[in-house]
Amino acid sequence: MRAERVTMARVLLHILERHADEAAFLWERRERACRSPLFDPVSLTEVDRRLQANLEGLVLGGKHGFEKAEQALARGRDPELFTALHVAAEIGDAMNTAKLIHLSHRDEAAQRAAVAALAWLTPQRRAETLSDLSADACPPELHRLAIRTFGAVRRDPGPKLQAAARSPNEGLRAAAFRAAGQLGRRDLLNDLKNAVNSDEGTARSWAVYTAVLFGETALTGALWDLVKDNSSTSVAYCDLAARCDSNDETASRLQALSGSPDTIFAALRGAAAHGDPAHIPWVLPLMNGPGDVARYALFVYTTITGAALDSPIAHRPGTVEPTEAVARRLAHDPLVDLPYPLLDQVSAHWEKVKGSFPSGQRFLGGKPMDSTWLSTCQKSGNQAWRALAAVEICKTSGSGGIYPVHAPPWTVI
Repeated sequence: MRAERVTMARVLLHILERHADEAAFLWERRERACRSPLFDPVSLTEVDRRLQANLEGLVLGGKHGFEKAEQALARGRDPELFTALHVAAEIGDAMNTAKLIHLSHRDEAAQRAAVAALAWLTPQRRAETLSDLSADACPPELHRLAIRTFGAVRRDPGPKLQAAARSPNEGLRAAAFRAAGQLGRRDLLNDLKNAVNSDEGTARSWAVYTAVLFGETALTGALWDLVKDNSSTSVAYCDLAARCDSNDETASRLQALSGSPDTIFAALRGAAAHGDPAHIPWVLPLMNGPGDVARYALFVYTTITGAALDSPIAHRPGTVEPTEAVARRLAHDPLVDLPYPLLDQVSAHWEKVKGSFPSGQRFLGGKPMDSTWLSTCQKSGNQAWRALAAVEICKTSGSGGIYPVHAPPWTVI
């Protein structure tokens, strides 16, 4: 009997170890999928359910589940941090939760993993955890993590957001200004404009972004300037700036940005967000460029025209095993799964359909950007088109925030 119990314990521990490995793998996969044009809400939900099942298995394992998740942290990767922090917080292990949150301060990628871990908590546990992190006695770093998570799940923290926007801590102000846009907190517009005039660094950048999102288009020039900084958020800044300027100004700025390897992806994102077929003549030649550029250029073309991301205008070459360094870079890159363009076929397709896409109009998925189509895209389009539609709806509606297309529906309050 004792031998049977020992065997059963080993089996259960092995199952928990598998849950930890699977959860980390699936979260890493999901990070790409939720931004990829190859996934839509239905296919993304399949990944979400598998991930949730593995996380629940670890939580049911209690301290043993956490131990297996913690052991995987030896790999030093963000997916394992996501898993371990989620389990620690969900089972109420305050000491290990605090230890892992401290570990998440190492860089921005780890912070994103921490935000995701807290966002996936059950509603009651998440509310308790965020309340603890945003308590007055906590340091700004914990307030910042709480504010970022409030924004990710679109739960309004109330007066705490304005307090964060007026904090002396630059990182906390930046998180608050970004969350204001996600949540549609237009009551903070004066704080945003004050920060544009007096703040600096990331806080000012997000203040500019959110102020423009809320209709302060006079600041669009400042937003274009931020794109040139080639920061990790340049793509988001270009996405919004391209929507808010005149067609001619947007066209000239995007073409200029496309000439630099530092800003070419921002330029392509801007072209997709703007949706004007006038961009296609300069996007087409980029399909002869480096692999990532060529694939993104094809994505822009299909986003404007609605053409399918497959044969006859694209192909998928044989898989080549990347080096470890490349594999780490591609872990969160939604481009990694995209096919490569066949330029001759794309050019032939454009010659055939360009009469239906007059310059000066804006298109998404092959259709003009009217409110009905944008709502349809946000609800059921592919993940990349959903994100584009969500920003456009927020910008034009004058109320509400940016719909959280990257979050699992059940995590949003």
